[in-house]
Amino acid sequence: MEGNPVIYTYGNTSIDAKDLVHILQPYHINCVVDCRTQAYTMSLTNTHADELKQVLNRHNIVYLPFDMHFGIFPKETRNYNGTILYSKVIQSQQFLKGVERIKKGTQKGYSICIIDHERETAKSRRYTMIGKYLGNEYTIRHIFINGTCFTQEEVEQQEARYKDIRKLKRKTAQEIGDTGEELAALYLTKNGYQILDHNWGLHRGCELDIVALKNNTIHFIEVKTRTSDKHGEPQTAINWKKMQHINNAIQQYRYRRRFFNIAYQIDSIAIIYRADDDYDLKHFLDIRLNNTACADIVIFQQKPIHK
Repeated sequence: MEGNPVIYTYGNTSIDAKDLVHILQPYHINCVVDCRTQAYTMSLTNTHADELKQVLNRHNIVYLPFDMHFGIFPKETRNYNGTILYSKVIQSQQFLKGVERIKKGTQKGYSICIIDHERETAKSRRYTMIGKYLGNEYTIRHIFINGTCFTQEEVEQQEARYKDIRKLKRKTAQEIGDTGEELAALYLTKNGYQILDHNWGLHRGCELDIVALKNNTIHFIEVKTRTSDKHGEPQTAINWKKMQHINNAIQQYRYRRRFFNIAYQIDSIAIIYRADDDYDLKHFLDIRLNNTACADIVIFQQKPIHK
């Protein structure tokens, strides 16, 4: 909030102490509160914690270790998985004592920067705990590695936008994947395959995109769809680990369907999808666990008709 005293934060252990000073100086910071644990305070690149303190002091910057307040939290502040719970941390005595020390420091005229080891601000304790807790009384400004500075509110807005973008990308990727599987099923049907199952699976990692039958052979078909080959053709996403998952799913499928005495193979259909009437489809037949495909590749091109 405008008019409130300012507290700065910075996070990144892979920086030399002198470079850290250069980042802090434009903001007239004269006190560094280090909430990293001892494992991290041993080095900023190759700079020992004592040397860091000496470098800061030479530039009239006070160094205060705060790991006892903001670095290590007792078991009662964590859930059964060990995850730190914000609601419990802000009630702990060690956290409140640290907050009180920071308040007294600002009252004495210190311009404080809280540092931790986390480079990504939105994942850091200085943002998720300290920034949120002190945000009502102070203007929290997070300094990024390039020296730019954003308030707590601006980082929250950026993070919200990133979440929306990531959500949209996941949705778009899912829609493209679904479209690719529809196109693959259409291609297979037109070419004499009988679709037995679509998206068969027991759990994540045990899934089959399409199971089809032709000429007394079951084809377990992995469908990969991309909008371009900028990052490689779609079939390149089928690596050794993916093939292991497919093979495990096949064994489960054959057992549950009682398909023991019928030949089977693993295929891949790779699609470059630009639009419903503009896509390229490649059918790789009998791909192997060593990531190689046989030379028998069926290429199906669907292009818009220009009159």
